[in-house]
Amino acid sequence: MRRYQEAVYRVAWLVVRDSDLAEAAALSTFVRAYRALPSYQDELGLMPWLIRIAAAESRQQRRESGRPTNSDRPVDRQTAPHFPSSSLPGLVGTAGMTPLEREALAEGFDRLGEDDRLVIAARYLFGLSREDAANALSIASGLVDEALESALGRLHARLAVGA
Repeated sequence: MRRYQEAVYRVAWLVVRDSDLAEAAALSTFVRAYRALPSYQDELGLMPWLIRIAAAESRQQRRESGRPTNSDRPVDRQTAPHFPSSSLPGLVGTAGMTPLEREALAEGFDRLGEDDRLVIAARYLFGLSREDAANALSIASGLVDEALESALGRLHARLAVGA
């Protein structure tokens, strides 16, 4: 649990976008994972399996709370988990970015839809392989690159509009 708690919380936060709900979803993720251990299939991989559970639990927490799913809802930067832009090499050349450019990148990422945030996070923030990302996101392996390309295109468009 200690090894994966930060990643599970980040997934939960990407879905619910609220620290209290993300904590509740992370906790319920580990409870659900513990109960499902007898049916765990090692070929799926532990991290993708936990991400899949965390996304499902987070969606359930969001539904039960009545929170909307729209991506334009403001994000509280003080309670949001830190996603270093240096871990987003496929987005833009982040090495020479100014703090303002990094903030614009974070805001653009935050305004993406849930599926876009999750596919970018799976590949770049969590460093999952194409197959592991597909397992985590419950999509066909062949669709991961297409989903990622579309998500990055939407992010680039948001960044161009904000520039």
